[in-house]
Amino acid sequence: MNFIVLGSTGFIGSKVYSSLKSDPKNSVTGISSNQVDLSDTDSYNKLKNIITTDSTIIMCVGVKKQLGDNIDIFEKNLIIINNFIRAILYLSPKKIIFISSASIYGEDVVHSDKIDENTLVVNRSYYGMAKYISELLLDKVCAEVKTKLVILRPPLIYGAGDRSFGYGPTGFLRKALDGEKIIMWGNGTELREFIYIDDIVDIIKKLIDSEFNGVLNVVSGKSYTYSDITRIIRDDLHLDLEVSFRKRTKHKVDHLFSDLRLRNVVHDFSFTSLNSGISLMHKSMQNKND
Repeated sequence: MNFIVLGSTGFIGSKVYSSLKSDPKNSVTGISSNQVDLSDTDSYNKLKNIITTDSTIIMCVGVKKQLGDNIDIFEKNLIIINNFIRAILYLSPKKIIFISSASIYGEDVVHSDKIDENTLVVNRSYYGMAKYISELLLDKVCAEVKTKLVILRPPLIYGAGDRSFGYGPTGFLRKALDGEKIIMWGNGTELREFIYIDDIVDIIKKLIDSEFNGVLNVVSGKSYTYSDITRIIRDDLHLDLEVSFRKRTKHKVDHLFSDLRLRNVVHDFSFTSLNSGISLMHKSMQNKND
């Protein structure tokens, strides 16, 4: 099969690229920003010469929220998606798998029921707005050029290779290993989904041959608290860590997801538990330090 991985040196893209490349039957082209920088105005001219009609494109390019949630980042993400769309208009690929984000449901929005793919989109961040606009644009264009489109909305993804070290499993573990204090908002009891990197890679591979088109929340249906992360680091990894608490600036919001659609599309999939994922990430960090 013919694959193009856009963002092949990034956190998610590099894992997808390596996994697809490991199968000798696959033809895999990895595109990094050094080769085609989609934030450059005319970059679509380079990309359109790479795309083929028999290719499946895994689109992992975008500016992360951790790098700033402002109008400049918003505009850069729109430039990226616009250039991508201009390229596929010239030569329509077979399928596109686009990595969006569950943040489009609103990170500080209280939903009355579990969040599913039909939950109202309530964007409160520039990052979430850019992701949702990207989804809408891709949906329109792919319908016009007859390209299959799968939009994945994962919550926070963590694991080996994550260099963002944000507020969550990766950042907390990095601080514990470096002997730094972990600053936790409120009492750390808000519920969140954390998805291990290998799980999203495996789900992407399953969706390649699937007939599914549309939006899919990549969720296990199991939420954890931030205090669960520190407990696992302390009790399972036996690491010393100092935690201090800071008063919330916003009200407490829990995130609870329904995994019903995912289970109907990707049958019998077993997600990595938070305990196992943090342990795997810890081993990876230790190996890099050896």
